[in-house]
Amino acid sequence: MKKIVLLMAYMIMAFSFVQAQNKAVVREQIMESADSLSEEQKDAMFSVIEGVMLAGVDSIISEGRFMQALELVDSIQVNWKYLTGRELSPSIYLTKGNILMNLEEWRELVKTTEECLSIHEKTMTDGMAAIICAMQGYAHRGLEEYSEAIRSYENGAYYYNKTGDIGSQGDMLCSMAFCYSKLSKHTMATSFYEKGISKFLEYFGTTRSVLLRSDYIVKDSYKQKVLAVFAVHLYSLAVYEQNHGSRLESKNYLLMSAHCGDTTAKSEYKRIFGYLP
Repeated sequence: MKKIVLLMAYMIMAFSFVQAQNKAVVREQIMESADSLSEEQKDAMFSVIEGVMLAGVDSIISEGRFMQALELVDSIQVNWKYLTGRELSPSIYLTKGNILMNLEEWRELVKTTEECLSIHEKTMTDGMAAIICAMQGYAHRGLEEYSEAIRSYENGAYYYNKTGDIGSQGDMLCSMAFCYSKLSKHTMATSFYEKGISKFLEYFGTTRSVLLRSDYIVKDSYKQKVLAVFAVHLYSLAVYEQNHGSRLESKNYLLMSAHCGDTTAKSEYKRIFGYLP
């Protein structure tokens, strides 16, 4: 156990300070030390090392220093396989993906998600696969590659369905609807908006009529985040109905979005109708 702890400490320092000229020496020392461990011990050791490194990245992210976080993740990415002989884990790809989303580096995000899925799609958890596919959809959407985004969102919906995550299924379906609207496929857009909104309503256990009557309040912190996503989709649907459907439906969805807490929807409803019921 003492040997494992010392090796872990050494590797963590190595990833922080290793230079090009001594990478080969560090790799040889790591491999030589790790050879005496069982596969189970190696898995546990590398998992802990990864966790420590990603905790450092998360700390930088929490301070909003995304470029510095990206530099650190890139350093891990460059050195990890060479020093350990192992592929990057999905968790490292997920962390890099979150950073790239915040930086709106969409092309690099497409590349990162494609690489992760190529290596890990058959082995990672359904939940992780769903998040990576969703990220890929957002990246293609950011690049206005709407057909590609739809395919990624479809894959995300497939994996979220396997996990039973109804709220995230709704997010994927509404995201697909938005992309269909951008491609002027209005029948498909309407259909997927309806499917997506129904999933969100099922997730919250509520109805359209309830959302039309009053502010909708949830106390659970995670559900609050899902509600914010739902509110954005309701606003998007209100805009879509205004341009391509029913003005009455547009008004209703705008009000529902406002009652779910979307500030833009609240301002827009007051601007158009002079009050917010």
